[in-house]
Amino acid sequence: MPNFTPLINALESAPFTDHELCRVFHGRGHSVEQLSHLNIDFYPPCLFVVSYEEIPASELQQLSQLLWEWSQTHAADAVTSLVFQQRAGQQTENTLLYGQLPSPHVVKEGECQFLVDLMSRQNTGIFPDMRRGREFVQAHSKHAKVLNLFSYTCGFSVAAMHGGADSVINMDMNKGVLRAGKQNHQLNGFDRGVSFLPHDILKSFGKLKKAAPFDLIIVDPPSFQKGSFILTKDYQKVLRRLPELLNDNTKLLLCANSPELSEAAFKALIAEHTQGAIEFVERLAPTLGFVDVDSDRSLKALIYQTAAQ
Repeated sequence: MPNFTPLINALESAPFTDHELCRVFHGRGHSVEQLSHLNIDFYPPCLFVVSYEEIPASELQQLSQLLWEWSQTHAADAVTSLVFQQRAGQQTENTLLYGQLPSPHVVKEGECQFLVDLMSRQNTGIFPDMRRGREFVQAHSKHAKVLNLFSYTCGFSVAAMHGGADSVINMDMNKGVLRAGKQNHQLNGFDRGVSFLPHDILKSFGKLKKAAPFDLIIVDPPSFQKGSFILTKDYQKVLRRLPELLNDNTKLLLCANSPELSEAAFKALIAEHTQGAIEFVERLAPTLGFVDVDSDRSLKALIYQTAAQ
């Protein structure tokens, strides 16, 4: 049976009283090797526990009981439910182990609010590790024309609108996630200036070129999406077209969340396929709670800007 003491230590330092979305324990960062299959997030008011390996029923019972008893003793005002997601094997299974979930379930992150679903799918509706990216977008969106590619449920767009963007185009080929994105905007009080385009990005650059140039461009694709996008094969197709969408001062947030793609290799890919049109500015620091032993295997969120002529 693993030693769960690091989980208790993580719980004790978690900011539950903020009542905001956050990571409690980042096992995938490999700082505690025997627990590297576990992540714990706080989707107020729920502890969301994910295992990337199948774990025995007895171990799950001990783990969940430990987390629940601690939370009810030390954070009962904040934590009122616990969900376990088994992510190993062919099928993801989500189980409500303790308490009840709110319906609808809305979580906060700074000024932003997002609808989440912890029970019916693998992804919850928002990615906690991208908070620093959303904060960057919010801070650089004043009066901006924003393009959000691979928009998923449009978290970046919500952040941009909170930052005072004039307009945002969200593009994702999945109509379902765009519907959720529209609901997120309504939840935050934004009903104008935002468009939701259900198109295959690799086939839609003509449409985007007509709408260009943009002040801020976000590219945050999935690492692998069967039948539509493979990061190591398709990212360069997007990068090649970005120069057509720039003005003299465009900022870009280019993201990759593949452990197989190092920061150096990602930068080389960008340099090769953008023909000198953009220049590197910085890599965003990891979101609080997401420190990885090997930064090359963790989320890479890189800031670029139009290159000086």
